[in-house]
Parts: sequence; C-alpha cells; structure tokens
Amino acid sequence: MSRTAIRRPGRAVTDAAARPPRLVPLALAVALALPALGGCIRQTGDFGRVEPNPISDAVLPFAGGLVAEYGRGELVSGFQNTDRELVLRERAWVLVVPPHTKDWIGEILVEGQRTRLLPEIDHRYNVAAYWNLLRSDGLPIHVDRLEISRYGFKSSEARWARLISDMNQDAILIGPFWSEARRVAADDRARLAAMNRRSDLAVSELRDATARIDENARVLDWVWRSMRFRLVSYRYAIDRLAVETPTDRRAAVERAYAALEQAIHAAERESTLLAGRPGPSIATAVKPSRLATASPPDEPVPQK
Repeated sequence: MSRTAIRRPGRAVTDAAARPPRLVPLALAVALALPALGGCIRQTGDFGRVEPNPISDAVLPFAGGLVAEYGRGELVSGFQNTDRELVLRERAWVLVVPPHTKDWIGEILVEGQRTRLLPEIDHRYNVAAYWNLLRSDGLPIHVDRLEISRYGFKSSEARWARLISDMNQDAILIGPFWSEARRVAADDRARLAAMNRRSDLAVSELRDATARIDENARVLDWVWRSMRFRLVSYRYAIDRLAVETPTDRRAAVERAYAALEQAIHAAERESTLLAGRPGPSIATAVKPSRLATASPPDEPVPQK
C-alpha cells in the first residue's frame, strides 16, 4: 500500500477546518519534547527488556506524533496499540540500539526517531564510528563533535573479539524481532479484512487503521535500515583492522559477519514479500567478503 496515495489521518471527523492551526501543536510538541529528550533516554533492564518511563513512553511519542503529522505530513494513528505492536516496538528498540552499541551509536538521535520527533536521519550516521571505537586506547573518542567512548582496547586481539561478539549478539536479536513482526503483519492483514467487511466505518476509523498499518511498516523499515548500517560499519572495521592488526581469527570474523548478513537478508526479504513492495537488498548495500577462509582451530577469546 503506497504511503503517498493515502491522506493524512486527522483527529477530527469533519473537514480540515476543524483541525488546530499547524503551528500550535508543533510549538507545543517542541516545548514538551526538547527538555525531555536529552534526559530521558530509554533504559533496558534484565534480559534486554525496556524499563517503563512515562516521559519516553507517553510524553515524547505524543509530541512526536504532533510533529510527524502537522510538521511533516506523515500518517499518525489515534488507535491504541495491540499487545503485539507494543512488543514489536520494544524489540525494535533493543535491536536498533542494543547494549553493545551504546558507545558508538547516539541514543538521543535514535530516541528522536523512535518517538518521531526527528525524521529518518540514520542515513547520516558516520560509518567509521565503530572503527574509531575499536581503535580507541582509553582516551575519549570524538565523532562529529560527539564523545562516543572513554574505553580503550589494549590488545589487538581484544578488538577482534569485540567485533565477533557484537556481530553474534546482533544475529541473536534478529530472530525474536522478526517472529513478532510476522504476528503484527498477520494482525494488519486481519485489520484490512475487517475493514473490507464493514460498510459503516467512520472516516476517522479508516484513517486511523490505515495510519496504524503504515506505522507498523515504518518500524520494520527503521530496523532494517539500522541493521544495514551496522553491516556496513562492521565491514568497514573488518577491512581496516585486517590491514592494521591482522589476526589468525579472520575466518571466525568472516563466519560471524556472514551469519549476521544472512539473517538480516532473509528477514528483510520475507518482510518485503509480506508487505508486497520492493525493498533494498543487503547485497547492494554491503561490500561482500573477499577473504573468507577455512575454519581455524577453536581459540580462547581474549578479554578486553
């Protein structure tokens, strides 16, 4: 379903004249959001679960919805979330900014996109940020004027171990997210079927239902963009570490990278088929490995 062919959902059932002036909700959203965004980053507790927070769970999404609808003309639904939609969004957050990325991916920018206070800006992220983190020696590392790390690596093998560990953790997180995405896609198909069976739906209900399907699709798009960025960042780091500090564990690195790439590619391809629309291919976004070799003997993982 094309987003451009769908009118924006309005809160009012009557014509556009019943809506508040565009600048009023936009100004309200900015006033609410700016003080909160910097100090209320979402926290994850045990087992990666997102900890409840009224600011990040209610205030920022409300303000972001106003900015998205009135500032950027995007679809915004007034429907309550299903349990599965809530789980999908929690798992999306954990996948986009898991604990092992918090020293090189800016959480404030991620939170701004999650709450829709910011547009899709992840294409501007610095692909060298992860590489710069791995090369840190204990001094603060700055990327685009942001301090991203105070932690250093005293051993070249520790850098390779961190790289393998991060890719493996990403691959593990994809399965739970995609399982929930399938369930939400099934709910959206059921929602469309219910809409087609009804002839008495109000215009506002049709708009909100259409907007909710669009919002669910945006969550998937956000996650796959983030994972493609992570793949590119890992490839960038692998190719440069191979020149600067070669390792006997290169085959293990390539196996971890290939497993992550395959998991992302398979899930995104199925996501595209479910949505019935074309999507970008991992193969066109990521430089393929040229140096995959046979498996070496198992070695102990050096510690940072």
